[in-house]
This record gives sequence, C-alpha cells and structure tokens, in this order.
Amino acid sequence: MNLEKAKEYLNSYKAMLLKIGRYNSMKKINPEKGEIYDEKIKECAKTRDKIEAAIENTDGGILSEILAQKYICGRSLEEIALIVGYCKRQTERLHIKALEKFIPV
Repeated sequence: MNLEKAKEYLNSYKAMLLKIGRYNSMKKINPEKGEIYDEKIKECAKTRDKIEAAIENTDGGILSEILAQKYICGRSLEEIALIVGYCKRQTERLHIKALEKFIPV
C-alpha cells in the first residue's frame, strides 16, 4: 500500500465516527427507519474496528502509537513528538515508516 492510500484509509476513521454520530441523530429524527440506521452504524463500526486493529498490528509499539495518536486521536506530529519523547523530525520519519509498514485488515 502506498503512503497516500494508507493515509486516506486511516483518515476514514474520522469519517466513520462522524457517520455513526449522524446515523444516531437520524434515528432520533426518523425512528421508523431505526433498523436501517442501525445497519449503517454496524457497517461504520466494523470499518472503525478494522482500522484500530490494523494500527495495532503495525508493530504493537511506537509505530502503532504514532498512527493511533495521529489518526484516531487527531493529534499533530508536533504534539505526538512531545508524547513519545522524540524530536519532531524523528517523529516524522517514524510516521513515514509506520505508513510504509501499515497493512489494512
């Protein structure tokens, strides 16, 4: 998987969270369509869970943590550098290495 595709896939995590929230809101507005929205929520949750599992499977260590902080928590590389205790440039290199090792589940 190339870096851009990996980033795109990882960024879809945020979209899944937004969709889940939207479908929950729509269930309240249109309770008669609750089953339809529940099914859509399940699909989004599966995608979300697959992304989380793929991140953890990257290496289970620092690379996974960088991906989780970036794509799940939404932190910048500068913030992540402070969290993991590396300089920004090393964190950028590790981020690229994590994207190269990332394999979607």
